Amino acid sequence: MPDTPRVSLRRQLATVFEDEDPHNPVTQAFNLALTLLIVANVSCVILESVEPIRLRFAPAFDAFEQVATATFAVEYVLRVWASVDFHASDYCDPLWGRLRYVRSFFALVDLAAVLPAILGFLGAADLRVLRLLRLVRLLKLVRHSTTFGLLFAVLREEARSVAALLFVLLLTVVIAGSLMYMLENSEQPGVFSSIPAAMWWAIETLTTVGYGDMVPVTVAGRIVGGAVSIVGIGTLALFSGLITVGFLDQLKIYREQHPHPPKVEVAHGKKVRSHGEHHDDGAGLPATCPHCGGVLSLSARHRNEHGEPLDA
Repeated sequence: MPDTPRVSLRRQLATVFEDEDPHNPVTQAFNLALTLLIVANVSCVILESVEPIRLRFAPAFDAFEQVATATFAVEYVLRVWASVDFHASDYCDPLWGRLRYVRSFFALVDLAAVLPAILGFLGAADLRVLRLLRLVRLLKLVRHSTTFGLLFAVLREEARSVAALLFVLLLTVVIAGSLMYMLENSEQPGVFSSIPAAMWWAIETLTTVGYGDMVPVTVAGRIVGGAVSIVGIGTLALFSGLITVGFLDQLKIYREQHPHPPKVEVAHGKKVRSHGEHHDDGAGLPATCPHCGGVLSLSARHRNEHGEPLDA
């Protein structure tokens, strides 16, 4: 495709949207402005729930919401338009590629960020519910977060192990809830009224929350409760250890793929690399001054102590 001004603009937008060059001032400014807009908009949604504040600043809240919705709508349209230049090969087709992008996770998040406000302006649903749905805009911050990307990578790599632990937890909840219903229903029919209610107690105990709303009173029930607590502590410790190890592995891979560029310092009018990357003296070791012990620059190593050049 010829590099027309329109295509060039689209490629530049794709570069900014995909964070291909995070050190680019344009990309940094865009991400910062978008983050501030999302935080400010979510803060307005939270403050609107306070009745005195909403009554006093209602016009300002409405005006800011209109500006934010228009901004997010323009961003969504531009992302769909520039998606054909994204690195993903599934989006290359001008029509079907854009349709595939519209069905992607982050595109649905972008759509959810503007759809509630648009429906509210059209009067299509309950305004209070739509105000709360605007909190979905917080998910837009996940796109630019390295931490969330690493966590998603951990969950993908450890999917089987995580699924096995969740299965163990589910099995423990069902068995413990059934046992507790059998043991406590006769003594506390209003508390352990059913197996689902007893399963809620099992969840509280496994997660070591212990709200205190459901407490076994029989001896057998307390024994089961103690066993469930021990199983819960062990399972959660295993789960946290699994996530921690996986996160450290992904962090190591990320650092290998995104090494920090060496710092460049100016010494004697010339650029010298830091991080210990000094020129050596031919023996693999950096040349040092015999008087002060400091590392000599390349030009100083070819002069003697009187400042005269050394023979080659």
